[in-house]
Amino acid sequence: MPTIASVREITPVPEIISELTTLVQAGDIPAARKLGKKLLNVADARDLWLIRQIADVLENRPQTAASILRRWSETAPTDADRAIIAACTPAPGEQRHRPQPEADRPPRWNSHNKYQAPSTVHTRQRGDVRRQRRTRQQQINAAVLANYQAERAGVAEGDQILDRDERARAEQPYASGFDYDRAALYDTDVPFRCLACTINRGSYDLDRARIDAGHGDDGLCADCRESGCPSIPELNVGHSLTDAVTARCAFILAAFGPVAARVFLRAEWRLITTPVVRAAIADFASANLPPEEPAETPATPTPCATCAGDRTLRDVRGLAADDGLCRTCRADTTASGEGPASRKSAKRRARDARAARRRDRRAAKQRGWVE
Repeated sequence: MPTIASVREITPVPEIISELTTLVQAGDIPAARKLGKKLLNVADARDLWLIRQIADVLENRPQTAASILRRWSETAPTDADRAIIAACTPAPGEQRHRPQPEADRPPRWNSHNKYQAPSTVHTRQRGDVRRQRRTRQQQINAAVLANYQAERAGVAEGDQILDRDERARAEQPYASGFDYDRAALYDTDVPFRCLACTINRGSYDLDRARIDAGHGDDGLCADCRESGCPSIPELNVGHSLTDAVTARCAFILAAFGPVAARVFLRAEWRLITTPVVRAAIADFASANLPPEEPAETPATPTPCATCAGDRTLRDVRGLAADDGLCRTCRADTTASGEGPASRKSAKRRARDARAARRRDRRAAKQRGWVE
């Protein structure tokens, strides 16, 4: 009895595939089925696996199956594999895949297939209809514009001109007789500040009646003048700029004293750039103010008592009394617990502990844990 190997040697797998292809193309399906059973008995597992891979390519990628199989044939490891691939490779123009069945009628739309059947309704776009629709909208807009222009009661386009009542209402100050908006339009162009509130003044703060009479500036702003603050006495008619500056310096000296007057006049001298005014202030200060005492130069600290290093003023800055230590030695002493800072920390910790015990005792009484 011949074995499978002997049958395979007599009828190789590529020849069976070629014969099977001929029967299918001739339409002899029963004979092709019998030959297919023979192929299953003759081919081994490797040949069946290769035929399955070729069938998947022909089924899923029919357009590029021929090129894929030719590339497989070039890289096949054995001659038997190359022969099987060559037998399964379709010729140019030959169809080796199973075509999809066509339905006799279009599928229905239901909840299972989720497919909408093709419709026979055709739509067309008419350009003249769209143009006619836009023209109708333009006519509606033109009618609305004409209606507005006819019923707007003669109101002019653009910015409106205020009438007499509206101008009078705009000129009227709000809530009080002093218009702060109008006052804000002026700049602080007066070189000297107010002697009472020390705020820069504008031309609206000057006493025009006194200045026009020739008695000079009183040195106050409008608010301080209305409050009755003391001012510079009236000067003689025909006085000079130097006389006015001298009178202002004399008022500052009498009102603030020598020490504060020196600071005030120094600030005035820095703010004013006129040489005549600066010279008048300097002459008055040198003639009427006591000479300024030079600042005391602090003595150089002695060397550190611990490390015997030289100390600077930074080592004793912020201390109520010199302890004779530099900053480094003072920090080491504080960290080791030998200095006053350590004693203060210990007192603070004890005070915090007593406060915590009092809070715990008070909370225990509130909750009824102790009597």
